[in-house]
Amino acid sequence: MSMYSKLSMHLSRHMYKRGKNKGSAPANAHRRGMDHFRVVKGNDDTFRIRMWSTDIITAYPNGDVKIDTNGYYTHNTTIIRLNEAFGFFEGVGVGMGKRSIYSYSQPVLRVGVKLYYYYDGITLNAQGEVITPLQAFEQKRVDKAATKELANDLQESGFTDAFKLLYAVATPDDMETDNYGMFGVRLPDALSDSNRADTWKMIIARNKFQREYAYPQYEYVEKSNANACWATIMAACKKNMYIVSRSETFVL
Repeated sequence: MSMYSKLSMHLSRHMYKRGKNKGSAPANAHRRGMDHFRVVKGNDDTFRIRMWSTDIITAYPNGDVKIDTNGYYTHNTTIIRLNEAFGFFEGVGVGMGKRSIYSYSQPVLRVGVKLYYYYDGITLNAQGEVITPLQAFEQKRVDKAATKELANDLQESGFTDAFKLLYAVATPDDMETDNYGMFGVRLPDALSDSNRADTWKMIIARNKFQREYAYPQYEYVEKSNANACWATIMAACKKNMYIVSRSETFVL
């Protein structure tokens, strides 16, 4: 049975007979007081699932189903209500959510075992096939040009060559060094400026050691090794050196 038929039957069985919502029905038949989430009859021979003033789902006589949240698909409450509606009225295993794909959190529509990038207006036919143009999933990738420039700057400032020596001599006491020289300065800028070399050992120490409890007191121990410390510092430097673009993947 199509969603259109299920909504038609639901409306006839659970319609409000009076009040401001007369002629519509609660989407959840067991929660009639939830009148901001309703099934309504459209003026164009459609049935709609309305959340507040937005028709988040529209079912057509030919079995097509359009999903359109009017931009609210990032809101958890909207996702919850959409999934409730799919559970009540859809029979092809449709679900809405957010998922990290290609290192980037993005809206996804699950249809059966397939995942599609969700966008407002996406439409399924009665067989659960997406009939509007597919959009590729997004991907988050390192900006290679920016990271290459960083590597050159660190080499030029002397930080790259000084790192291993500074790591070897850095102690927990260096973590407490006055970091006034770092006030308002981005980490990549500090490491690529030889005039701020007096802050480098402090930066390394804070990534070299961690505080652990060893009865009867706390003590500082090395987190790992020099390579791991370098990787941590580089990750912090590169955290804003990413670009988001479309992948070439349309279905997962």
